[in-house]
Amino acid sequence: MSSFSIVSLMGCQVNRCLPRHLTGRLSGLVYSGTALALWAALGAAMPAAAQSLLEEQVEFQPQQNTHTFMAEAGQAVIIEMVSEEFDTFITLLTPAGDVLEQNDDYDGGPHATIVAELPETGEYTLLAGSFYGQFGGDYQVSVKSATDYQQVYDRALELMQSEDYGEAAEAYNAALVLVPDQPNAYLGRADALLRQQALLLGEDFEGPDDLPAEIRADIVQNYETAAQLFRANGQGEFATLILEQAEFIRSGQEPQGS
Repeated sequence: MSSFSIVSLMGCQVNRCLPRHLTGRLSGLVYSGTALALWAALGAAMPAAAQSLLEEQVEFQPQQNTHTFMAEAGQAVIIEMVSEEFDTFITLLTPAGDVLEQNDDYDGGPHATIVAELPETGEYTLLAGSFYGQFGGDYQVSVKSATDYQQVYDRALELMQSEDYGEAAEAYNAALVLVPDQPNAYLGRADALLRQQALLLGEDFEGPDDLPAEIRADIVQNYETAAQLFRANGQGEFATLILEQAEFIRSGQEPQGS
């Protein structure tokens, strides 16, 4: 196997002046505008124009950190940016500086991840920032060789996004052949099969009873296996929700209390 430089860097966003828990309050502060509202309500004359201290029209440029790594053409990598303080966003640039891939939330999770086969030998650049640009905090970014499972699973996610559900189900199955104890792959396969049937049946699809028996049983089995694995990983509440979905597909009856 060709040599590969594995990077594991610790970083801190430059723009970390506000904690993440405060960002949700900004809209209320920005739009409060009570002084203007009072002037309008009272019908008072607005004060004469005051001396302008600052008037600028600029294009906002999100702050981001730069990391680089060396790699060779054809190498498959997985790049992960993890933070408990802000919503991560990562961009991968080619040696020529062109955008190769970007990611915010990967597979429904809060952390940015890119799985890519690199097209050329050279120095690649990562732009590490936050999704909203102006907020940040501590984070960790890593670049590693992608396993066969990670590459196949990433392909399944791409097929789901393009609504190629039949191909996605096959890709999830191929991933499970490689690593058979991954709950997300079972959950993804069940979702792909269900979406495929909904697409095929169109307006004729009114509920689980309309599913072909073999497909219906396959979906239930994938949900149940995913639930077992999630429970084994300590995610009992999520496992219960998946089992309720499995029972709904099996019986056609919604869970009590839903």
